[in-house]
Amino acid sequence: MITQTFDEVFTFESIYRAHLRGRLAKRDKIPLVNFEASLLENIYKLYSQLKDGTFKFSKYHHFVVYEPKKREIQTLRYCDRVVQHVICDDVLQPYFGKRAILDNAVCQIGKGSHFALKRFENMLRSHVRKNGVTGYFLKCDILKYFPSIPHDRLKQIFCSQFEDEKLKNLIAQVIDSYCTKIEFLEKYGYDCLTPDPEHTGRGIPIGNQTSQVFGMFYLNKVDRLVKEKLRVKVYSRYMDDFVLVHTDKEFLRYALKEIGAAVESLGLKFNSKTMICPLKNGVTYLGFRYFFTPSGKLIKTVKKKTKCRVRWRTKLLKKAYLEGLITSERVRQSLSAFHGHLKHARSYKLRREVFLKLKAYAEADGVIQKYK
Repeated sequence: MITQTFDEVFTFESIYRAHLRGRLAKRDKIPLVNFEASLLENIYKLYSQLKDGTFKFSKYHHFVVYEPKKREIQTLRYCDRVVQHVICDDVLQPYFGKRAILDNAVCQIGKGSHFALKRFENMLRSHVRKNGVTGYFLKCDILKYFPSIPHDRLKQIFCSQFEDEKLKNLIAQVIDSYCTKIEFLEKYGYDCLTPDPEHTGRGIPIGNQTSQVFGMFYLNKVDRLVKEKLRVKVYSRYMDDFVLVHTDKEFLRYALKEIGAAVESLGLKFNSKTMICPLKNGVTYLGFRYFFTPSGKLIKTVKKKTKCRVRWRTKLLKKAYLEGLITSERVRQSLSAFHGHLKHARSYKLRREVFLKLKAYAEADGVIQKYK
């Protein structure tokens, strides 16, 4: 149980530290500039509202992103995000992060996509050395994970761990502050959980920091099922995308049935990407594709969609620089990011292609980017 009290969590100092964390890489954003223009006054106002119980989360601002695919993002005003920093960094992450399995790699300090990939690669190599390339893999993906999470089950999992009623009510307020529209739920076959169509009882906003912790731990029941009951050794999960490897296809069919029942009990369901395939056909996971040579050597390449996305971003960066929207330093940073991500796979030709297209723009103002 979380024994911290509301007054212990929300002090003037903790709110100020949360602001320092929240402003990283956002110093030029207008909401942050306005907040820092009267910093002490705004922090004290926020502190006072939390203490006297008048604090309420504001309405969400909505916008759409198209990378890696079309998604609607929901964000709160800056002071609300500061409160969420306190909740996540000082309460939720330390408690629920310790209770997640090692191979749940999302939204935790010291973990991430490359941590998950490295662990998965090591487990795959160990599996093939022992059993050869004759096994199968089960690839699972939840249908519209964030927009479909039921509020009642989410509150049952998280709020039940708090002893302090004020903290418990604040977490419930965060969860109930957003609901997915009924038209969206009907489109994907999810039921509205309340009589009020304006408050469907489903969905958490993608832009919230708390949503990352909720999404990380909500499928902990599935993690425990796979590792403790089914005892699958090769298993990795990154948010709602997870993969299992086993020598027996019938066992994976049984595992799919068991996992499907657990997912259904959480108010969710699988999408069409969920499938069982031979390991020799190759496994796609987190933007990379793994396959084996006849000798059992593991080869890691970049997924086709990832290649297309990298080329699209390259054209976008070039256009933005020529129109004066970004500097050569920004182009250089993107080149470094591309290289840092793609170097983990066999992608020399793609990295060189991107470098040659952007090299001149990265060096235009004297910024030197050496390709390795």
